[in-house]
Amino acid sequence: MTNEPTNNPLSSMALEILSLLMEPKEEIYPWDTTTLAAEAYFSEAEQQLASDPWLEQELIATAPGFLSQLDNLWQAKAPVLQTPHLQAKLSAQFAQYVPQEWLATISRQASQMIDSQKSLGAQLVQCVQELVPNCLEEDLLVLARPYANAMRGNLDTATAAQLNITPEQWTKLSEIQQAKIGLAIALYALKQTPEEEIL
Repeated sequence: MTNEPTNNPLSSMALEILSLLMEPKEEIYPWDTTTLAAEAYFSEAEQQLASDPWLEQELIATAPGFLSQLDNLWQAKAPVLQTPHLQAKLSAQFAQYVPQEWLATISRQASQMIDSQKSLGAQLVQCVQELVPNCLEEDLLVLARPYANAMRGNLDTATAAQLNITPEQWTKLSEIQQAKIGLAIALYALKQTPEEEIL
């Protein structure tokens, strides 16, 4: 058996990648921000930013969208607390009015709101936002305000009043009307998620 060089391009690429990984590299980003090297790194980065006003304006303009995308990715990849009891409760209470996929989504999102630092209105919006993609977040926050205030009142009465519909009528509702019903169900869901139910 001879050790002749291979002509397989995949093998040569794999060897090149392996050699790049094995070579010691300088630290690109100082993960420990308490070191002197980190202080020098960030000081130099700030100077570069200050010397290029266009770059600074670009960062200011694009940062909110970028951070929002990161937040969405983090939430999408975060471990989901499973609440089969919550989904069963929602199904028992609302399956005759609302599609099951709505109840599953609201249940999943409500379970992620445990220990959330968001306002109740923002939590309600997050529970239904992906279900009504054509509604702006600002509009949903306005729609959520009465439900957030109803948290202090009789929730069952408020929810029942919203659901005088049949499954056939559901498909004829506007997205705003569906959003209102989703917010009412989300409020019910959030009140049904004590920690002992999280499995």
